[in-house]
Amino acid sequence: GSPYISPYNDIDVVAGQGTIAKEILEDMPDVDAILVAVGGGGLIAGIGAYVKAVKPSVKVIGCQPAASQVMAQSIAAGEIRDFPQTDTLSDGTAGGIEAGSITFDLCKQYVDEWVMVSEETIVKAVKFMVEFHQQIVEGAAGVALGAYIDQPQRFAGQNVAIVICGGRIGLDKLRTILA
Repeated sequence: GSPYISPYNDIDVVAGQGTIAKEILEDMPDVDAILVAVGGGGLIAGIGAYVKAVKPSVKVIGCQPAASQVMAQSIAAGEIRDFPQTDTLSDGTAGGIEAGSITFDLCKQYVDEWVMVSEETIVKAVKFMVEFHQQIVEGAAGVALGAYIDQPQRFAGQNVAIVICGGRIGLDKLRTILA
């Protein structure tokens, strides 16, 4: 059979996701902060590693649903742990982290801050994308955007990039959000 490749716990996957940071810095050389949804940490590990190598002054901000903040809690604890979680609209960031995951140390090294986002704010963010950009995004994309929506004063006067990741959302979940 085919080999299993983790969607986040793989150095080549992390490196590939770091190319997003290269594009951000090319398009926004004066960027001050980048907001990224975090589950297992592959996306933000790649983005953070590139940004900190090229322009270390940029703040890399990890965004997690308040209902599933395993990476942020593990970083605070100093080790990967299982923490209680509840259901979240952000399927792409829900769940635990594999023991020994390479992303843990990368997140510890490259993520400057963590923001937790409520389910209500995730709903607002997904609706915002539909209403103002005619884009259907999944809950994970709503997490990073939600961090900005919740705290606009925090980012006032800054050039902020928000990574909008993922458009895989089921029709039933989308109906619930848009109701």
